[in-house]
Amino acid sequence: MASGLIDWELLDALSTSPAMSQPAMWNAFADRYNGYVAMQADYTRLQIGAMKISPDDTVVDVGAGPGRITLQAAEKARLVTAIDVSRDMLDHLEANVAARSLQNVRPLHLSWDEVVPGDNVPLHDIVVASRSPAMRDLKKLDALALKYVFVMTFCGPSLKSFHDTLVTGIEPEPPRGNGGYRSPMAGYALVFNRLIDMGIEANVGYLPDGFSGSWRGWDDLIAHFSWLRIPPDGLDRFRNNITPYLTQDTTGLHLRMETRTAVIWWKKDPRLPDAGSSAI
Repeated sequence: MASGLIDWELLDALSTSPAMSQPAMWNAFADRYNGYVAMQADYTRLQIGAMKISPDDTVVDVGAGPGRITLQAAEKARLVTAIDVSRDMLDHLEANVAARSLQNVRPLHLSWDEVVPGDNVPLHDIVVASRSPAMRDLKKLDALALKYVFVMTFCGPSLKSFHDTLVTGIEPEPPRGNGGYRSPMAGYALVFNRLIDMGIEANVGYLPDGFSGSWRGWDDLIAHFSWLRIPPDGLDRFRNNITPYLTQDTTGLHLRMETRTAVIWWKKDPRLPDAGSSAI
């Protein structure tokens, strides 16, 4: 039963596709997701900076994927536990961890539904759920944290928006649900209002986000995007799709797809110092 005029939990449930929690969807997109993550390093660094991670902190990245947050967090924290329901995503994460010779990352192949804070997953100083289905259970995220919780979601065009643009006219449009409606991942306003109903005074900040890269020419750019598996007869359309995001100078082609991320965060003890993007 909702305590206010609006049942934010119900609205969130109606706004979130059940497929978001299923490994099949994430396994199918793992190669592409790993490719996009490599193009976000500069923007991810801003999010890591917002968390104010200390060398003694432990971090748990819930819905870690191929390690966008995990890899950079591990350069600052004592230990990072990377949880994901997708084995294919964790295969990429483990390869990325090995490539960087990181020794303080613990991958954990586990559904969020199976996580029991303090039991099969120890409590961690910092809990991160970035664009993660774990956002549907904010109470569990809170229970898993000793110091801070950070929930991050796009508040502008998303990775999916950019991806759909790049493959328009090359791949079939993704299937829609009944009535032609395709449920998006819940936005940050829903997260914030659900936290208010839980009695948590959350903070909200905003950071620039996006995807970037540079190549000497079209051949290098096409080779870089091999993980999109564009068929030969789709390359001309792909060039047209990506061109609005490109600039060119004497050094080559430069891509920039820009958006923003909302960082919703709270601390478990009011005596802790502030963190979050608003404290940068």
